[in-house]
This record gives sequence, structure tokens and C-alpha cells, in this order.
Amino acid sequence: MPATRKEVLDALNAERDYQDAKWNEDTTASGGKHTPTEWLVYIEDYVREAKQYTSRNSNPGADKFVLNALRKIGAMAVAAQEQNGVQTRQVEGARPMGFSAA
Repeated sequence: MPATRKEVLDALNAERDYQDAKWNEDTTASGGKHTPTEWLVYIEDYVREAKQYTSRNSNPGADKFVLNALRKIGAMAVAAQEQNGVQTRQVEGARPMGFSAA
């Protein structure tokens, strides 16, 4: 069932609140802070887990698992930018400026 952008962003904000409560200076040696590269590794792990789950389970359970994983992944991407800065989209043609086609 489709969702509005507001519903999606509300879910991401709620997930970020959960993540901040779970992973912080009282619960982890890193204080929940990571480099962009570390965030990418965590995100990749959640993508791998979701892909593995869907290859071994049928719907509707597989889709529900993936949607939960996507919420977590989206919130991790938000956390990565909160901690390390954000790159806004500056489009020159079809690609962000500063990135080559190679």
C-alpha cells in the first residue's frame, strides 16, 4: 500500500529516534558516531541481509522484512549525513556536478 512522503519521513524520524536511543555514548565505544565509509558498510550489511532473507522466504513476509530493512537503511543514511555533513544535489545535466562519467 503506497505511503505519502510525510508518512515515509515520519517513519524515518521515528527510526532515527530509536537508533539514537540504542546506539549512543552510553551503549557503544564509538558513541554511535561513524565515518561515511563505516555507514556505507553498515548499510551494505542490511542490504545483504534483506536480499538473503528474500531469497529464502516467500511473500508477504519477504516484502515486510524488506520494508523494515529499507526504513532502517534510510535512517542510517540520514544519520550518516547528520554526523558527517550533507551533499546537496547540484545538477548539471544528468549527474551531480563534480562527478565524472567514468
